[in-house]
Amino acid sequence: MAPEQPQRPAWLNWLFLAAFLWSSWQLAGLWFARLHG
Repeated sequence: MAPEQPQRPAWLNWLFLAAFLWSSWQLAGLWFARLHG
């Protein structure tokens, strides 16, 4: 990582985090439903 790289805004980090958590939650819910279906 180069020090001259522009820092992305904090909301973008939160957006990526939210998207990752949402997708993992969806996959976990699908797997749980299939396991206990």
